[in-house]
Amino acid sequence: MADLSVVENVEEHRYELRDAAGTVLGYLEYLTREDFTVLPHTEVDRSLRGKGWGDRLVRHALDDLRAKGAKAYPTCPFVDRWIQRHEEYEDLRYQP
Repeated sequence: MADLSVVENVEEHRYELRDAAGTVLGYLEYLTREDFTVLPHTEVDRSLRGKGWGDRLVRHALDDLRAKGAKAYPTCPFVDRWIQRHEEYEDLRYQP
């Protein structure tokens, strides 16, 4: 499973974890708002859980939001905990 990649699917409003054939094995949904981006849900295929792919998915999404100058509002518990554990991403957290 080393041939996985994370890509943004703008039409579906999510970042996707895909294998070499393009099969979606995970995703992180987003909702773009004027001042921030809501991150409501993350899902990873059961076969990949516990192997760090969820971490890679969240890191990619947050790095992309940072590059776009966007703030993140994580309503997904997984993303919220991930940011708490990675203090270098706290600056991306939207503060209402």
